[in-house]
Amino acid sequence: MSMLGLNIGTQQVQKQSLVITPQLQHAISILQMNNLELEKHLEDLAESNPFIEVKGVNSENKRKAEIDFQPAKAGAGISNSFMETLLGERPETLLEHICKQIRLQNFSEQYNSIAYRLLADITPAGYLPIDLEEVADQLSADLADVTAVLEQLQGFEPVGLFARNLAECLTLQAKERKEFDAPMKVVLANLEMLAQGKIKELCNLAGCAAEDVKQRVLQIRQYNPKPGALFDCEALGSNREPDLIVQRHGDQIEIALNRSSLPSVKVNMDYANTLNQSTQSEEKSVEFIKNSIATGHWLKRAIAQRNQTLQMVAQHILKHQIKFFDEGIAGIRPLQLRIVAEALGIHESTVSRSTASVLIQTPRGTFPLKMFFSSGLQANTSEEGVSARAIRNKITAIIAEESPLKPISDAKISSILAEEGFTVARRTVAKYRELENIKSTAQRKREYKLNTLIAK
Repeated sequence: MSMLGLNIGTQQVQKQSLVITPQLQHAISILQMNNLELEKHLEDLAESNPFIEVKGVNSENKRKAEIDFQPAKAGAGISNSFMETLLGERPETLLEHICKQIRLQNFSEQYNSIAYRLLADITPAGYLPIDLEEVADQLSADLADVTAVLEQLQGFEPVGLFARNLAECLTLQAKERKEFDAPMKVVLANLEMLAQGKIKELCNLAGCAAEDVKQRVLQIRQYNPKPGALFDCEALGSNREPDLIVQRHGDQIEIALNRSSLPSVKVNMDYANTLNQSTQSEEKSVEFIKNSIATGHWLKRAIAQRNQTLQMVAQHILKHQIKFFDEGIAGIRPLQLRIVAEALGIHESTVSRSTASVLIQTPRGTFPLKMFFSSGLQANTSEEGVSARAIRNKITAIIAEESPLKPISDAKISSILAEEGFTVARRTVAKYRELENIKSTAQRKREYKLNTLIAK
């Protein structure tokens, strides 16, 4: 019987593997930044690298806005109040109001990122229609941290902001007013029953008299179901300048970087040479200067590569979507990341990262660049089909014109689209409706009745 021998030793094995170096990770992160995020990132790097000089338009404008003008002395010149009346004061937007409160929180860097990510999805009414698990996945953060940040944001003024539904919005206000007792808890947990006028059933659930329930209803009428509506409505994209500007010349598309918001980096070689001469004998200082200068030059190349990739990807996307310039969102054609990546000879993840948070200014307005990606659906008028984005837009328009007391069902919307030549199943309509944060027929009807009851 043969014996198997076990030998312990060392072997050399040659194999290929992809190693993501710190520099590559840094380049990837720079690729997915918009101009505003890039400027902040460069300013953070400049704090630890004395040879990097950042010219950022956004920070310069901010410093100009923070100049503290001395009030005029009595009897000298024009008073501040007169100037404010003469020039007028721009109303504060919801986003500006919330940003001020976020800055006062002294959040950690991670909590700050989570807060601004949640702010990106807030509606004009002040609601947050997004899944927290999705946010956690996007930011590679713990769900507990996202939840903790949300709880702090829900404490902002006016109370009720960042609620995920009407019940939560009213609950936050009830707690703030010290009115969230047992009967109020039952009423707010069963708003649908309240909308249907089922006072007796609510009394049974709360174990109280009808007068107690009616008293809670009177209190609810004092709450604001749309706390965000107190402020000037302004989209998130309009809070910052676009990263790219597109112009159309016939069938040609021209993509330009928005230099008015794009930060630039300069390596101060004069300062480096001066320090080199005074620290020639100090080995650690010479090494620090050498590494810092190398980092600065690499950073310039990385930003140049980011800008080039951004223009190249946007050029291909907008050339594909040239009908958008004539027809708007309805003219968006089906387009996937894979198609752009194959056409440009780059990886699909590169296309995804470079379009993640970029805004592009078009003759029809400013839009997120990723909006121009869309899956395709069958259409009788085109072999290519119609984009899912265009169908979602049509569904939203159809529902916007419905009677609140007689909402249009998903099946009826499917029939309306079919009459227009678009083959969209009822389940697909329901899916796209949910993606647009539009509730079901029954929910829309109940919400209308409830809001009418509260507003009385």
